Amino acid sequence: MTPHAIRVLDDVLPDPEGYRAAALYLDFHDIQPCESVTFHGMADVGRSPLSDLLAERFGLTTTTSFFRLSPEGQEEPNYIHTDQDMGEWTAILYLHPEPPKQDGTVFWRSVKTGEIQSVASDPQEKYGEWLAWRDLTLWDPWHTVNARFNRLLLFPSPYFHSRAIYENWGAGDDARLIQLCFGTGTLPCV
Repeated sequence: MTPHAIRVLDDVLPDPEGYRAAALYLDFHDIQPCESVTFHGMADVGRSPLSDLLAERFGLTTTTSFFRLSPEGQEEPNYIHTDQDMGEWTAILYLHPEPPKQDGTVFWRSVKTGEIQSVASDPQEKYGEWLAWRDLTLWDPWHTVNARFNRLLLFPSPYFHSRAIYENWGAGDDARLIQLCFGTGTLPCV
């Protein structure tokens, strides 16, 4: 896969304000997919206008989706990471009307190998990548997508990426709010 597999679409939902308000009404809680990892500020999403859009416009099937509310100082299990265990692609919908100028998603390249996505083929290699994520000197940013209200970012889940603001931002209903979708299907190239 090449960098051109990143897609950015603006103004994807017809009523983003109503969608955001409905999301903030949900119960946000911790999700612990395994004993050593806890994701905070998550609200489960079933079928949604976003999953419908991904299916209708791109032929993609959403298998998992969450709203994520990330206030400043929230503990995160990983900064640089991949979503390859979640599916073939990742979609991020930015749902804050006025995100900080520096908010968004950063894509990373390994200084050592030049790889922009995971090439791990077994648990030992995945563990090696996981360890490397913790040393920021081993990574260079190669692309950033700025957050914008009602902007959709779509990319291959093996890409190394992170939120742009390490410590998150905001508080309460004014914290960083996104919707995450993961699923199956082939991403269209630009």
